[in-house]
Amino acid sequence: MNIQIKELNREEVIKINKDLADFNPVVCLACGNKQELKQRFFLSSHPLESEAVNKSFKKKLMDSFGLTYYAYEDKNKSIITTAKCPECDGEKMDWGY
Repeated sequence: MNIQIKELNREEVIKINKDLADFNPVVCLACGNKQELKQRFFLSSHPLESEAVNKSFKKKLMDSFGLTYYAYEDKNKSIITTAKCPECDGEKMDWGY
């Protein structure tokens, strides 16, 4: 499966879903850091609705952006969010929900 991934800037995300744009990580689960945790957004060419698509997406995300952990909204499985801790490079966050 040939999945394309485009990184979105904040303005692009706001046009799609303002609530998602304002939903930021609270703390890094690896080291406890709470400072400068910035989320990143991506748009997948295929909605992540099956295990096969998720597997292809995860490989492409790692190969292209060096990221392994991601989440998506149930309503729109093409918009992906990630975050990386500037202190330890951890990707697993408490998002406060």
